[in-house]
Amino acid sequence: MVSKLNNDRKAGEGAGQAIGRIYGKIGFGGLWNGLPVRIFMIGTLTAFQWLIYDSFKVYLGVSPSPYNHFFFIRC
Repeated sequence: MVSKLNNDRKAGEGAGQAIGRIYGKIGFGGLWNGLPVRIFMIGTLTAFQWLIYDSFKVYLGVSPSPYNHFFFIRC
């Protein structure tokens, strides 16, 4: 909804009016377009960040988290 609001907002139109107009155009189902792709993208990026974090802890010799000891990158 935020991206639609930024793209479809007319000059001088309030946020509430724009939300009502956009919701009337796309409907309830339109609010969920792109959600599975976004969940996959955020989940993958978050997992990769934790991999880097835990690998760096192993490199420094700090005890790693106990749940992902199979994915360490040893330098």
